[in-house]
Amino acid sequence: MSALTVRSTERPLAEINITPLIDVMLALLLIFMIAAPLVTKTIPLPLGGRDSAAQPRTVELGIAADGQVMFNDQALQSVEVQAQLLSWAGQKEKPLLQLRPDKATPHQYLIDVLALARQSGMESIAIETPR
Repeated sequence: MSALTVRSTERPLAEINITPLIDVMLALLLIFMIAAPLVTKTIPLPLGGRDSAAQPRTVELGIAADGQVMFNDQALQSVEVQAQLLSWAGQKEKPLLQLRPDKATPHQYLIDVLALARQSGMESIAIETPR
């Protein structure tokens, strides 16, 4: 009877062996690192480095603090600005329009000239920040 009443002093193992878990995680990481570049889609973008001869002509318009638009040091009225923008937009190779507002020019005057340029059909517009 003594053999039947002997109790085991060994406890069940309550720890989790994480070595196989780490192996599986590293294998998944490796699979995703290899598969991720194959799944991504690329968008072809035009590269820079155009020839200097292919640079578009630049047209500069200055905007004074009182809203007056200047071209070649001559003040233009709103109708003249719109006519000039339409003539530039109608050219075969549209020039780059560079706007140069004065430091004290309110934003609304710049927005008005931008709206005129977009309505006229100008596609390339740059704004120089005043210093």
